[in-house]
Amino acid sequence: MLIGFIIAVILITIVPGPSILLLLVVSLRQGTLAGLKFTLGVLAADAVLLTISLLGLGAVLQGSAMLFSIVKWAGVAYLIYLGIKQLRAPSEIKLETNQKVQAPFTQGFAITALNPKAIGFFVAFFPQFIDHRADVIAQLMVLVPLFMSLVFGIFAICAILAGYSRMLFENHAGQITLKYGAALGLISSGLAAAFVQKA
Repeated sequence: MLIGFIIAVILITIVPGPSILLLLVVSLRQGTLAGLKFTLGVLAADAVLLTISLLGLGAVLQGSAMLFSIVKWAGVAYLIYLGIKQLRAPSEIKLETNQKVQAPFTQGFAITALNPKAIGFFVAFFPQFIDHRADVIAQLMVLVPLFMSLVFGIFAICAILAGYSRMLFENHAGQITLKYGAALGLISSGLAAAFVQKA
């Protein structure tokens, strides 16, 4: 069961989504360190959502149409905002070290916490790998750190690879592809999130 859990987490994490997309953009534009800070933001949001789910509040939030709608539309607005921000950003990739640039940690936290499917995912995912005949707490003490470690490892690898791949986007065509590809991906993710229905 543990091997199945590891495989499932890896497959779910590497599937392209708004978090991975924005991680790549942040790492390409601001460098590997910014990508790692973004990753920590994602993990912090995961920890909050996972705690909410394990406390049983996830089911409550899933069952509340109003709360679900608030999270959903906030997430939709944030993704579309990020997409528009990419469209307005300069095409030329320059390492952004200005402290006024939105903190990558905050971006990582927000894009994860405002995902309308996130709480539902945690509510549904972990019980599939827990033997309720055994000590549930003991199993969670293994599964939760393992989940966090796998997500961190995959995101960190992506951040490092993107940080060292900046030269691939130094030509004009690469810069245009990054700018409009990222914008299209984020806006599309926002529009797709608008159609997510409460379970």
